[in-house]
Amino acid sequence: MFSVCRDLWVYLSLSDSKATTAHAHARPVKTASLPVGSHELFNIAQDNIVKMDRSPFRSILGTNYVPTERECEMIAEFLIVPQTQLAELQAKVAEQEAMLQKLKERCGDLQGDIEAHRAIISLIRRLPDDILREIFLQCLPFNHNPGMSAKEPPLLLAHVCGRWRRVALSTPRLWSSFHIWSQPDEDVFDNELESQEDLILQWIGRGGNTPLSLSFSTPQMQGPRREDLPNTVEIGRLFSLLSPSFSRLKKLEVSLDGFKDEIHDIAKLQDEEGRTPFNSVEQLSLRVVLRHEEWLLPGEHQGELETLLGELDLKHNMHLRKLGLYFQYNTKLHTETSWLTQIIPCNQLEVLDLQGLDPPHRGSEISIIALPSVLQACPKLVVFKANVLFPYSPPTPSGSTSRVALDGLKEVSFFFPHWEDGRALDFIARCDWPSLTSLYLRAGEGSDSRVNTFSHMVDRFHSTLTSLRLSSYVVTPQLLTDLMFTLPKLVQLHLEHPGLSKYNGIGGRFDIYDQYSEDGFDDVLALLIPKPDGTPYGLPLLRFLKWERNTEFSDKALARVLQQRATSPYLSVPLKQVHIVFGRPMEDDIYPMCSDLIDAGLDLCLMYPPSIEGYTEDSAYWKMAALQPLDVDYRTLGWDRDEFVHIS
Repeated sequence: MFSVCRDLWVYLSLSDSKATTAHAHARPVKTASLPVGSHELFNIAQDNIVKMDRSPFRSILGTNYVPTERECEMIAEFLIVPQTQLAELQAKVAEQEAMLQKLKERCGDLQGDIEAHRAIISLIRRLPDDILREIFLQCLPFNHNPGMSAKEPPLLLAHVCGRWRRVALSTPRLWSSFHIWSQPDEDVFDNELESQEDLILQWIGRGGNTPLSLSFSTPQMQGPRREDLPNTVEIGRLFSLLSPSFSRLKKLEVSLDGFKDEIHDIAKLQDEEGRTPFNSVEQLSLRVVLRHEEWLLPGEHQGELETLLGELDLKHNMHLRKLGLYFQYNTKLHTETSWLTQIIPCNQLEVLDLQGLDPPHRGSEISIIALPSVLQACPKLVVFKANVLFPYSPPTPSGSTSRVALDGLKEVSFFFPHWEDGRALDFIARCDWPSLTSLYLRAGEGSDSRVNTFSHMVDRFHSTLTSLRLSSYVVTPQLLTDLMFTLPKLVQLHLEHPGLSKYNGIGGRFDIYDQYSEDGFDDVLALLIPKPDGTPYGLPLLRFLKWERNTEFSDKALARVLQQRATSPYLSVPLKQVHIVFGRPMEDDIYPMCSDLIDAGLDLCLMYPPSIEGYTEDSAYWKMAALQPLDVDYRTLGWDRDEFVHIS
């Protein structure tokens, strides 16, 4: 302790001596001088600050030593100078921060002035109104009608500035499509608009005389919550409100879910010239759910449904070209000569969709017996979709040899509850579709994708198919091998797993890992690699590949295929898009291996399941895209990345 006191006495003596000497030789300093630079200020502060590292108490700092009263007084006396210097430094820091804040404010003001001047010369300000209108039209949602929301065009565009509002309100095509739901956003109501009806009428009026596309929130759409859906009575009221615009109506999507009298009232709605919402549209998506106060036998229910649909008078709509007709699960189109052909204008239809977005086992079904007659009644079909029913009778061929010829049919989507039924094979043998390019096949749970229906369908149309979508719980190496060498013109292949679709409704929750295991998947992938000796290889024209589960191949095998298909001199068509949804954990991160391919334009999206602990039915891995809407171009290739949500 004596050494500590001695060091303190020496330190204070030297400090007093230096201070006295410095004071004696100091020269007066002028207070009016140029501001000191921050680095100079730092140097001055460093020169004048007490050297705390020379403290006589450093040896006891950070210890449990308890000083005496005298030592406490000596420490307090020692801290007088550094505390004074700290206060001076803090004052100077505050002064510099105040100066910095003023400079930042000046920069902000100057930046604002610069941006205001740049805005005057911006390109968007100088665009002519007709160019601005075209840009606005391209901003409209492409997969649904715009709704009453200020968060999306066209209302969003009208809220940007005065000029944009003027251009938007004077562009009728911006307001020629409209989606209606029960509860529009509160921020879309102006002071003059006191009700939803006012808003609807104003929107329709802005469209002038342009053709009108109208849709209502229905269970067939990915719209708001079900409790927000308009009921049939409300839809009838809205149709009455829109009756002056029936002549403009070209596209309509609506669900009629109610009792017979409620739907009957809508079927009888007419404008002053006798038009209904249904007898002049060119494209109609109609879902009918007929409810009863008392339970009816299936035949009685179907009889009332036929009567109601007949009252819609679709048969005499000379403009109808695209029709989506959807019924509830207990509607079976099972008669030998389907009553469906008696209520729709078959002879002029180009698109007929009887599937919709309902899971196959919950939607309507058309009998394999009636299917040929429906197709033969629609000679101009380009797109046809249906869930096929096999009646409870022995699966024997019908014996009919009449051809089901459709020269213009390009896209077909079928759901078969079983792929082993002989009646399906008999039907396929009768099909004569020389222009078919796109095929979508789905099977019920438990169907064996290795046999019969699928193989016969692919063999039947192998020379024309360019796009194949196969939905199956099981995909085997043998099936893939046969497929690769049977479809030489295939450009797009989608191996879909039904369990990943939120619309499948079959089987419930499943294990996240691939349950099916069979050797050979790496070898199957290798068949896609071109051979230097000219040996045939699989799918030489393939550019788009989407593979969901059944992924019993290694990550490195996939990377090898991608690299070889991209660099091989024996292949002129590289892969453009590859989306894989794995049913197993990641083994190797192949993104670095494929970085050059991605830079060159390959759209590679790999999705692995979460851990078992983090897996739920709400997982993004579970949720996949819905079936394509009625007016999607069958020639479209590839998929949006929005269908995949990466799991963190």
